[in-house]
Amino acid sequence: MAFCIALFACAKPDPLTKQKAEQILGSYTFQREPIYAEVPQKVFWNARFPKDDFDEKSMRTFENLRKAGYITVTGGPTPDGGAQYVAKVTEKGFHLLGTAPSARGPVYRALICYKRYDGVRDFQRHPTELTTGRAELVWHYDDPTPFYPLFETKINKPLHHSFASLVSIYWENHQYKFEVMVRKTDVS
Repeated sequence: MAFCIALFACAKPDPLTKQKAEQILGSYTFQREPIYAEVPQKVFWNARFPKDDFDEKSMRTFENLRKAGYITVTGGPTPDGGAQYVAKVTEKGFHLLGTAPSARGPVYRALICYKRYDGVRDFQRHPTELTTGRAELVWHYDDPTPFYPLFETKINKPLHHSFASLVSIYWENHQYKFEVMVRKTDVS
């Protein structure tokens, strides 16, 4: 019995093929993965922290969410030549907008669309290592929610445009594993 267990544990894996790569990656990917966008709850700029492109997009997002009735916005220009605006969620927005921490402080976030996986392409097995390879996992953004057009802070999330994640696939500890080397790259 111990010999059979040892023999099974030391069994060689099947060589890595495109079909095997699709099977390995497919077991870890969702058909539809939710994608969220965020906007800071407080947007400000001054001489020390000048206004940037993201501040402008945040202000447009504030205006879109305010017009839709999801937030109220207070604040305005400050004496030092800058500005500070604070968004507060309304009763309508309370049930739809979530909150999260970020590098810019607390944010409001909403589901804007879904990521759909399209499959594996450009599979390449290592020339001498039969259990090692790489591939591109192709995907796109789809199924926008009503929040998609409201969030101008959704950076680089065009609908129906193909992207790829570059992955490395390898055999380790008696099983195939993979590691994402590049999370998002344009494939067009």
